[in-house]
Amino acid sequence: MILISGANGSIGSCLVRHLMPEYQVRAMAHYNSGNIPKGVETVKADLRFKDDVDDAVRGCDTVIHLAAQIHVDISRHYPELFYETNVRGTMNVLEAARRYDAKVIYISSCEVLGSIMEGRADEAYPYRWPMSPYAASKLAAEQYCHSWYQTYGLDVSIARGFNLVGPYQRPGAKGALIPKIAQMVLRGQAPTIYGGGTQIRDYLDVRDLCRGLESMLHGDHRGELFHFCSGVGVTVNHVVSLILREAGSNLKPVHGEGRPGELRRSVGDNGKAKRLLGWHPSIPLEQSIRDVVAVQRRHDE
Repeated sequence: MILISGANGSIGSCLVRHLMPEYQVRAMAHYNSGNIPKGVETVKADLRFKDDVDDAVRGCDTVIHLAAQIHVDISRHYPELFYETNVRGTMNVLEAARRYDAKVIYISSCEVLGSIMEGRADEAYPYRWPMSPYAASKLAAEQYCHSWYQTYGLDVSIARGFNLVGPYQRPGAKGALIPKIAQMVLRGQAPTIYGGGTQIRDYLDVRDLCRGLESMLHGDHRGELFHFCSGVGVTVNHVVSLILREAGSNLKPVHGEGRPGELRRSVGDNGKAKRLLGWHPSIPLEQSIRDVVAVQRRHDE
């Protein structure tokens, strides 16, 4: 049995759909907004409470730990919530996994690395000072994973996702950039770009990440860290231009003030995942954007 925490989110709901034809899956979520497919065993749990996590993990041999508070801007206003959920919550998962002898795959973020000003960051790239409470919480959770492997021999590995995009992402105040921009453009609103738009991102389709996480289920990868990324950097301005083109819009972007804590450049190296897992990204950014725009168009009809 595989427990997927955060199964209600854009990555988790995609991962549940990806794994359920071949694996027995249990979905853990704080609440279910309808993203979790019908027929999947679902457990309502709050990461911050040990008993909730213990009940969810019991009977599972693997935990893919996705659940987290993720919004950089919100973390600036509510840092304690991010600590309680992302750090203490992860420790609760690790302890429950240790109690029931379960394997853990922890999903981290490229935010822990800070701005990568040149080249591509591999797994040995040195940490920078975290640029937001969100980044600090994810880095702390990574360190707890390493320490539970070193101290207790727990079978835990880490997957660092770079900027993820896919059809299950949501727009709105807490949503990701691409679906937010797609929704604005389809509604005839000029898209807002924070800062100059020259920020560079490495986008990976969430469906490619799901394939990578499945590859981590097989073999012994305890103590290992993998980067899941495309290895290609694109500017935010270019991403917005792709959305406008796909939506058939002539709207002109509006530039606002830059966001505190935003990474200037983030590009990863996926060579280790290719070498040890046989994984490689397969969905180009243009296809990902095409799928996101199609979903947002259907929602607005």
